[in-house]
Amino acid sequence: MTVAEIDIERYLARIGVDAQTGPPTLELLRSLQLAHMIHVPFENLHVFHRRGVRTDVDWSYPKIVEQRRGGWCFELNGAFGALLRAIGFDLDYVSCRVWEFESKVWGPELDHLAPVVRLDGSRFLADVGFGDSCIHPLLLEPSELDEVPRRTRIDTDAVGFSLTELVELETGAIEWEPQILLDPRPRTLDEFTGRSRFLETDPSSMFNQKPFATRALDGTGSRITLRKGVLRRTTGTQAPTSEPVEDDATWNALLLEHFGMTPV
Repeated sequence: MTVAEIDIERYLARIGVDAQTGPPTLELLRSLQLAHMIHVPFENLHVFHRRGVRTDVDWSYPKIVEQRRGGWCFELNGAFGALLRAIGFDLDYVSCRVWEFESKVWGPELDHLAPVVRLDGSRFLADVGFGDSCIHPLLLEPSELDEVPRRTRIDTDAVGFSLTELVELETGAIEWEPQILLDPRPRTLDEFTGRSRFLETDPSSMFNQKPFATRALDGTGSRITLRKGVLRRTTGTQAPTSEPVEDDATWNALLLEHFGMTPV
């Protein structure tokens, strides 16, 4: 599927946006990113159930738009980037290394796929495929920003840019925690295929251990997350609340109620 074959109106309807979008602007990019994160969940159900996933838009576009499902970064950001290009945005797909919280090291290249949009001489990270992450485009310049849902810091690095967030740890302490290390060199979607297959099949991968689905609810930081055995709700920047999910039937009902999906 090429950019010219993307049905813009149908994709915009999927994310609840009026088809009359206007020319590419930062305001439009902000509205599209937020709408995508509200309407299209970050989820791993195809991966968890070993149904197979791909990185190309021939796979991700039908899954997101026609089947009305979600996906992970290779699907969400791949399709979102294709939509942005079809509308007229200038962007690159880039590779990001993801911070390993337990081992305190950066993961490998191609661990995360993200779109970087060029607007008015600046570059913006417009990431809809990293779960509970910033809901607005981030200017790729050294800065510290009061973003939603958390304060965010961007630094330059020998590779490109590092993104760090002010997070509350399990101990209750609030500290800066690295998130991604972004290499701004342009990549193609097929370059991510090997890493996608590894994360899909390796027993140590978090993506095939437990099913989950999460999405933003609005522009204030509110979010709903369904994991195995628990439903978690966040209102604005308040502390999340959790409720147990006792059985598969209840889990499936919550998946349909909050994410509009049935099990695969």
